[in-house]
Amino acid sequence: MKFTQPKYVCGLSHPTPHLHVANCGPAIGLSLERVAAAFGTFGSVTAQLADESGTRVIITFSGIAPAQAAKEAWDGVPCSYLDARVLHMQYSVLQTPCQDV
Repeated sequence: MKFTQPKYVCGLSHPTPHLHVANCGPAIGLSLERVAAAFGTFGSVTAQLADESGTRVIITFSGIAPAQAAKEAWDGVPCSYLDARVLHMQYSVLQTPCQDV
């Protein structure tokens, strides 16, 4: 599955249950399990790699409110749950595949 940024409205993306989190992942010593456990403090989550770099993950919450809470709490500030890494987050949406017509 591929994710992408939602469309911007007035310079701000609309919230979704999915967060694209940069500066986080197995390539920098943070397993997906550990990342999911940290974000799990905001609600039920799943974590997957955002791309092959291993430095970005997609966190999927069960709803928008926990995603907003996580983004407000940890975007751009050191996260004590993840070795004080400064995380960079954007809302994300599932990309639908193009279909031939």
